[in-house]
Amino acid sequence: MLRFGILLVALMVLVILVYSPGVSGPFLFDDYKNLDPLGDDGGVSNWPAFRKFVFGNPSGPSGRPVSMLSFLIDAQDWPANTASFKYTNIMIHVLSGLMFCWFASELFQILGITAQRSAMLGLLAAALWLLHPLNGSTTLYVVQRMAQLMTFFGLSSLLCYLKGRRLIFSNPKKGLLLLCVCLFPFGLLSVLSKENGALILLLIVVFEFSIFRFEPRNSELIVWFRAGVIAPLVVMGIVLALSFTDSVASYEFRHFSLFERLLSESRILVIYLGKIFLPIDAGVSLFHDDIEISKSFLNPLSTLFSVLFLFGLAGVGWFWRKSQPVLFLGIAWFFVMHILESTYLPLELYFEHRNYMAMIGPIIACVWYLNVLLKNSIRLYQRRSGVLLFAVMLIFMTWQTWQNSSLWGHGGYLLTYWGENQPDSSRAQIVYADFLSTNEFHQESQQRLLRAHELNPREITILLHMWNNACENGLVAPYRLEEIGDMDGLEYYHNDVNHHLKQLVQNLILNSCSFPSFEIVVALFDVVADLPLVDKRRASYHVIYSDLFVHYRQLDPALIQLRYAFDLTPQPQIPIRQAMISASAGRNSDALIFLERARAADKEQSFLLPSFEDEIATMEVDINARLDTR
Repeated sequence: MLRFGILLVALMVLVILVYSPGVSGPFLFDDYKNLDPLGDDGGVSNWPAFRKFVFGNPSGPSGRPVSMLSFLIDAQDWPANTASFKYTNIMIHVLSGLMFCWFASELFQILGITAQRSAMLGLLAAALWLLHPLNGSTTLYVVQRMAQLMTFFGLSSLLCYLKGRRLIFSNPKKGLLLLCVCLFPFGLLSVLSKENGALILLLIVVFEFSIFRFEPRNSELIVWFRAGVIAPLVVMGIVLALSFTDSVASYEFRHFSLFERLLSESRILVIYLGKIFLPIDAGVSLFHDDIEISKSFLNPLSTLFSVLFLFGLAGVGWFWRKSQPVLFLGIAWFFVMHILESTYLPLELYFEHRNYMAMIGPIIACVWYLNVLLKNSIRLYQRRSGVLLFAVMLIFMTWQTWQNSSLWGHGGYLLTYWGENQPDSSRAQIVYADFLSTNEFHQESQQRLLRAHELNPREITILLHMWNNACENGLVAPYRLEEIGDMDGLEYYHNDVNHHLKQLVQNLILNSCSFPSFEIVVALFDVVADLPLVDKRRASYHVIYSDLFVHYRQLDPALIQLRYAFDLTPQPQIPIRQAMISASAGRNSDALIFLERARAADKEQSFLLPSFEDEIATMEVDINARLDTR
């Protein structure tokens, strides 16, 4: 095993070296939304700030507290240095690779391969996964640490499952303990990193009906399987079924329907599989909003072929599940890990990080059948051809991952590459435009925004972006604010409209350029009110609208907007804000009423979130003192 140890260490060093050029890359896209709260209230330097950051994230139903906690390893304030975050991501990638190696080795031993050979096959599987270019956009995109930690804890959970499954007969107590550890803490940690971790339960079902199909089951295993796996899956199925109507209703906020999404995802899954087995142009770009939406089975025609291929692939796996359980495992693993993000939920259509865990099954199947080829090949050239094929693929993937990492490590080159090579991606054009504007290329920046506008002519966020960009940099805006407000059929799908409204108000406060009249600005805000917004974003919209009224010293409308925001999201910060506005206008009695409302909201919020009681009490003392001096 000395050779195995040396090769394992060499692989870890190689992975770190291959990814090291990417450490100097920039924060991107959702990084800002998730990490910007690090700077709230002067940084995460006390217990209330810690609770707010770790448990207050809006991503997913759980808030993903394990992932949020991990970001505090790298920074406790904002803005922060990207290098620390990306280095930690690389280390998590390496640790996940080690766990994959251990898990695959255990699986191959269960399948009857010797321990020494299983270790080497596990090492090969880990190498293919660690150095696969498709994982580059997950590893070097800071916020996708959520997918990384879900995978790490998910593999830890499955490793405990395999070990416990092997021991359940020879040592029932130890075997049952490992099976329980599989679910808690590792299964729970996976879910609290990202909700997809719950799919580990479905993978266990796949193992039971493929790898362990003909294995006996004692009473301990049956009880654990029914209570720890089947029962939670039933509960999860009921929850998803009950929330199905709400999920489908959320397609109002997308530029595609449920039917179009399902058709489009069939093509995208085939693209994913193609990039797993032929990793050309994988892991280069973050943005894929230029993917064509399938309107029907024949538009585009590749939709029909993709649907037939996927059903055929599933059929092959099912037909051969008894005689070729590893083939079934590889196929089922891929489909299971895509069953949430690539089916009916109204998410973005295409993201490569969805394959971080999903590709593990296909890689295991490939390594298994390589071993079968080497074992059954009579002729020497057949064995050498198989080894050479995998060696060439591994070398190619290593080179491409290093190339991608080098590109991701140079923010200017990366954004320029996306902007130049993805002319039909509005997001690629927008981030490139922001980069150009930051570097004083204002006219070129506006041209890129105009290209994004051509792609989505009714998208209000792009229209506001162009106007703000012109206002801040002394350019002539292609549209006046009143023209934007008067446009028919405005859409809101691609970006955060509140970000651009907030920037608009900020430009107004700073007097960055000549603004139209109060009535025209208010009319524009009223137009946004008619757009489809989820409750949290609509609440934020009302808060920004209140800031506009405060700027114009229209205090009653400002308080009304905040009331609308509170009705949507009853957070104590909103009535505290109302109290501050009222007190500033000398309405101290009204301010005290708002503070009582804030106290009630504070008591109703989750115990995991920080309390505002001290702030409320301090304001009450101050306001009462003002009343006493009258």
